[in-house]
Amino acid sequence: MVANKNTKEPASGAVKAQSGRSAPVITLPRVVSDRTSRRISDSVYDTLTEAIRDLRLLPGETISEPAIADWLGVSRSPVREAIARLVDLGLVTVVPQVGSYVAPISLQEVEEAAFIRSALETSAFQRAIQKDHLDTTEIQRLVDINTAAAKQGDVVTFFDTDEKLHQNVFELAGVRRIWDVVRRTKVQLDRLRRLSLPRVVSNPALVEEHQLIVDCLNSRNETLGVEVIQRHATRIFHTIEDHRSLYPDYFSD
Repeated sequence: MVANKNTKEPASGAVKAQSGRSAPVITLPRVVSDRTSRRISDSVYDTLTEAIRDLRLLPGETISEPAIADWLGVSRSPVREAIARLVDLGLVTVVPQVGSYVAPISLQEVEEAAFIRSALETSAFQRAIQKDHLDTTEIQRLVDINTAAAKQGDVVTFFDTDEKLHQNVFELAGVRRIWDVVRRTKVQLDRLRRLSLPRVVSNPALVEEHQLIVDCLNSRNETLGVEVIQRHATRIFHTIEDHRSLYPDYFSD
């Protein structure tokens, strides 16, 4: 079973996943759509995407259209539309005459997402340090919370503040919406990050690199800042083989 995201650790849920099993019992919020601005299918799509991203829906989970409609309190039509979009993105796999399943993690897409994130974040960093006034109070606050979460083994808070502090680099650069682009491209990367967190959250190099990014913003050290961001963005690749060994059915490529 897949637990609520506020109480489960990704790897503990991952151990119990089996390809082709019956639809999981998970907790998803009821869809409340603003009829003047968004289609219900868009809200369903966003909800399912986030459930796949944070491993509430694991690779190999059965995607049951009626069950999802019931969970979200919507009709089957918007669910069908949302699933079709997820298929197009490679997040859901349809097997004719069998059913639909959450797709495995594509390592090719993980690599591409890491490349995009590294390229755009280094560009944002370079842009940010050119500004006359650079207020790093918020990003330092996030790094402090992130560091404390790492020490406590709090993977939920660690992941949340990790996302926010990297987003803040884009905000400091004045290109906040570019982070939205990055986030849309890195669902596969985030799935791998979620899977790895319980094992790597205690790695001091992660929080050290977060602090180094802030230090480089303050000192406007472009060379070191770019080097740290690039190294940080590719650190996930150090653990891929371990995870493939533990969860071979979770990966493709």
